Amino acid sequence: MAIIAPLMLVGCYLPDDFTIDLNVEQNGDYRFSYRGLLVQPTITEALLNEEIDADEEKVRVDKVLADLKRDSGVKQLTYQGKGIFNIVYERRSNIMRDKSFVFVRRNSRILEMFFRAESNTVEIRGGFVPDQYEERLTALGYQMTGKIELRTTAGIRSHNAAEFVKTAGQNRLRWEIKSITDPVPNVIIG
Repeated sequence: MAIIAPLMLVGCYLPDDFTIDLNVEQNGDYRFSYRGLLVQPTITEALLNEEIDADEEKVRVDKVLADLKRDSGVKQLTYQGKGIFNIVYERRSNIMRDKSFVFVRRNSRILEMFFRAESNTVEIRGGFVPDQYEERLTALGYQMTGKIELRTTAGIRSHNAAEFVKTAGQNRLRWEIKSITDPVPNVIIG
């Protein structure tokens, strides 16, 4: 398992100190923004264990920057050191047309949204850290903190939000993530 675990985290990005703002209209139009940090744990771990030097760090960082910049939603991106990237990401589209949206990557899901035509619903789920990685990531100093707000004019069929308010024809759901073990968002709207 120890050999497999590092390989599975190679393409992984983890959110930290972030704010996610998602607005979904009844017609499927959505606006998504992420402002905060993305941690690339293999760089962080290699630096902490002194397994790479500054040149190898630069090579790895350049690969991450190139990977993230392929997405036109990336508005700002800087490297802060220790495997930590500061990012501003924004996307507007229509989930009924697109059928799905995943932030950041399919192999590194921080938030995903799917349109289910058969039930005329949209499912929104936060990503989670598998149990087998929690202890290792905690040892690296990773905790995952952030705030998520979802606003929608569509109805809410189910949710696990810590805060739910209905005001002026709009449903507002909020989560505050304080640790790697906190429940991730799970919402069905429609």
